[in-house]
Amino acid sequence: MVSLVFIFVYAVVPESPYWLLAKGQDDVATMVLKRVAILNGKQYPEAQAAIPIIKTREKVMAFFRPKYKRVGALFCINWFLVGMAYYHIFLTIDSYGTYGDPENGATSYDELKNMNFTVALGAEIPAALIGVAALTSLIGRKISYILHVVLFAICTALSLVQQDVIEGWDLRRGAVLVGSKMSITSAKMILALWTAEHSPTTIRTLMFGVGLGSCSMGVVMASALVFFDASVLASVITMLVITVICIGASTQIHETKDWALPDHLFDVYKNMNINNADAVYSDLQQSEVQTATML
Repeated sequence: MVSLVFIFVYAVVPESPYWLLAKGQDDVATMVLKRVAILNGKQYPEAQAAIPIIKTREKVMAFFRPKYKRVGALFCINWFLVGMAYYHIFLTIDSYGTYGDPENGATSYDELKNMNFTVALGAEIPAALIGVAALTSLIGRKISYILHVVLFAICTALSLVQQDVIEGWDLRRGAVLVGSKMSITSAKMILALWTAEHSPTTIRTLMFGVGLGSCSMGVVMASALVFFDASVLASVITMLVITVICIGASTQIHETKDWALPDHLFDVYKNMNINNADAVYSDLQQSEVQTATML
């Protein structure tokens, strides 16, 4: 049923005019902009912005230029961690129940349901509200991400300690199901925002695709740890080693909190070194001033 909502959203939310123009679909982009003008009570100026069409080959070549290749590799390392850590918690959640169904040590189905609800309430929601919405605005993407990854490392290390805190919850269970889950969920959301802000519109899907591919490799790594029955100690050491590497990689990625958005599309194409960007500069200058009046 939830998926039906997204079908409705797909039907009413228009495609990005920037993307449509970059793909040469000027008529569709004009229709979208006219719709925006009507919704905002503005008059659409009869102006046409002509920008260079970027072919798939040019996008791929832009991605492999030193600037994007380097930052893409650094992001991939971090996507690997969030994929592995998040999925490993999901795969092993039943091991954090009571250390015994009364007799043989299995977590009961009712207890598992209760744990999933508790984790969602105590980790997922605060991760979005505090970790992403608040911290990224106050202290930036870079520091927020590193803080959450460090918190994840601390909670992961604490998962080696089995000491009762309150009835039904020991230190290991709380550290993983609340601390680690909340911190890695926040890190994942911040990483998505950070990746998007480092990627020009026309290569954003390519940057995300490579990052999510690395994330999937992390999922495979988590599955391998479970499949080969890796001990808790071995899993923790693996996580900590990769976490240290990720912290080092993230320190090399620029902060984007105070980055100014490009004034117009020409800036984006100029930065990407796309051919013929200069040829459309005057057209963009004339049309974008008129188009901006309707927004």
